[in-house]
Formats: sequence, C-alpha cells, structure tokens
Amino acid sequence: MLFIANLGRIPVLSTGERQAPILINDLCVACIIGVAGLASLRARSLRLDSVALLTLLFACVGAASAVLAIPRFGLSGFELVVSLAYLARWMFYAAVYVAIINTVRREEATAVWNAAEHMLLLFAVFGIFQTAFLPGFAQMVYPDSRAYYDWDIQGRRLVSTVLEPNIASAMLLVGFLVALGRLVAGAKVAHWKLLVLFTALVLTLSRSAALGLIVGSTVLLIARGLSKRMLRLVVAIGVLVLAAAPLLLKFAAQYGKLKFDASAAARLVSWLHAFEALRDHPIIGVGFNTFGYVLERAYGVERFGAASYSSDGGLLFIAAMTGLVGLAVYCWMLLQIIKRCRSIWRDPQTTADERGFAMGVAASIFAVCVHSLFVNSLLTPFVMELLWVQWALVFVLTRRSPTRAS
Repeated sequence: MLFIANLGRIPVLSTGERQAPILINDLCVACIIGVAGLASLRARSLRLDSVALLTLLFACVGAASAVLAIPRFGLSGFELVVSLAYLARWMFYAAVYVAIINTVRREEATAVWNAAEHMLLLFAVFGIFQTAFLPGFAQMVYPDSRAYYDWDIQGRRLVSTVLEPNIASAMLLVGFLVALGRLVAGAKVAHWKLLVLFTALVLTLSRSAALGLIVGSTVLLIARGLSKRMLRLVVAIGVLVLAAAPLLLKFAAQYGKLKFDASAAARLVSWLHAFEALRDHPIIGVGFNTFGYVLERAYGVERFGAASYSSDGGLLFIAAMTGLVGLAVYCWMLLQIIKRCRSIWRDPQTTADERGFAMGVAASIFAVCVHSLFVNSLLTPFVMELLWVQWALVFVLTRRSPTRAS
C-alpha cells in the first residue's frame, strides 16, 4: 500500500502553512505494527537490538531538544505538540524495524524485499505513464493545492503517486541500488527491472538522485570490486545514457536543470541557515522539528510554506535540530547497519542474492545521505519506510539458520 503514497491523504490537522494528514499507508503500517505486537505478546518475547536501542536514544535526544526549545525560543504548547508530532511519526515508522526483526525469519527475508521491489516497479511504471500522459499530475489530483505551500508544478517530471520528483527519485534510487547490487554479486536479476527503475529515475530530473547514484555505485564498486559483470553493466548504462542524451538534455533544459537556478540557490541558503543554527547551538541543537519557528524568531527568516519548517542538508539538518549529540547517535546507528552489511557480503556461506542485497543496502545508505543534502529525503516517511525495511532485513540475514548453525 506504500504505492498509494500521497494519493491517499486523510486531512487531520492544518496549521495554515502545512497540513498533517493521516495517510492510508500510515494505517497499513499501524496494522503491521499491531500484528507484530500481538505476535510478540503471544511469544512473550520482544527483541530490541543495538539499532533499535539507538533509535530510542535518538528519539529521546530529539524530544529533549524540542522541550528545551520552549524557553530558548518561546515555543507555545501547540507549537511543541506540532514539533513532537513529527518525532512521533518518525518513531512510528521506526517501529517497522522492530516489527520485522521480531517476526520475519531468515528464509523469508528475500520474499519481504521482493514485495517492496514489486511495489517500486509498479511505482516506476505508473510514473513513466504519468510523465508521458499526465503532466502536472499533482494539480490534477489536488486542483486546489497551492504552489510551494502544497505541491509545486512539475510539468512532465516524474512524480508518480508521491507527487514530488525528488522524493520519488530517492525511493527509486533505493530500489535500483539493491537490484544493481544483486546483479553485480552474481544473483539472477531480470534486466527489464533495472531498465524500468533506471528510466523512471532519470525522468525525475533530480540532480540529487544523479549524485546519489554516483556515490551509491561507487560504494558497490568498492564492496564488490571491479569485475567483467560490473564492466558490462557500466558499458550498457553508458550506451543507454549516450543514446538518450539529446532528448534528456532538452528535457532537463526545459526545467533549468543544466544551470545554477533558483532551486540550487535556495539549497545553498538552507545549508547556511542549518549551519548557523548548529554553530549557535552545537550540543543539542535548536529542537526536533522546531526549525521554522527558530528561523523566524532567532534569525528573522519569515516562514513561507511547509518548506520553511525543514531544511536541506541531510545529516547537517539532523545536527541543526538535535546538535552534535543527536548527530553522533544517528551516525552510530547507521554505522551499525553498515557493519552488518559488510559482514554479510564477506561471509562465504551467504548466497549471491544475500550478498548483493547487503551491498545494495550499504550503497543506499550512502546514496540517500548524499541525496538528502538537496532535499529532506532522509526524514520523509515514504523513504524512511523503505530504509527501515532494508535495515531490518539486514539484521534478519545476520541470523544463522538452524542448518547453517549446525
């Protein structure tokens, strides 16, 4: 049901500048968590590994930073609730990780990710159709939406059901890198899947995705090493890109993606704001999800639309909100997952599919961290859900099956 994305929004709360809807996908995630909770009660067992504990620690740091922002920046009770509501949503999606590590067996891990991959393929196919036949799709779905406040006009850029090209590109990037990792590891991967995901990724015209893809592919190259399979793949992708280059350049030029435009300038400004906030409040930051209020009251930056409440910068933005303490905890969590991925692809007893999946997950972490420098993808629910599923399955794959353990 993640495929429905922003097509299934149930309005609940509005602050005038931004909305806090319940998504149909939220309800599905609640069902997953509920069923996993019942299973844990029945088994009288609830596993919390180091990643889950670090998640809780990060949430505590985030909550403390938001509460401390009350006297420092004059937050009202309603503003504190709005800030903590997003932290609650972050924890809600993080609970998917706990649900999977407590209910999914090692032999089921591949099937779980295949389900996610099928969703991404459907997401990509619909996005390609939308690019060709449904320009301005967000405005078709929500004709009363306001540019910048709700959905920007994207024309023929691929937005699919998430209605935002940069977030769509982050989701597609995660799926493509795992499929690519499986292929270079020697697993059987249908080439049409890679072609569909790559085509959809290109049609987002996302510069952040292009940079993320370069970084993610580099991680795969380091993990796997240079091989004939990798060389053939690089040549094939290069030929496709060169063949489509004239059309792609023309398409990109229509949206100002070949020059330093207002969008790129806005990102530089948001980085400077985040860095300034971190410089002034380095220990515990300005407060989780209080960024819009802080910029207005401490730095004189007028709030304008939903984008004012967040910032580009990825890990820099996390540091601005929760300080060096929060950043250290978050990076420690990512490091634990990367170490597990490394142990899987270096284990001679793992299958090619498992090794490729682990390499793809590690590549996705680096790619999304780079991608989030340009858009707040690291903390977006749709991207987070895919990442939490990946990270949980990595834990599942580190378990020894009874036959291997014996």
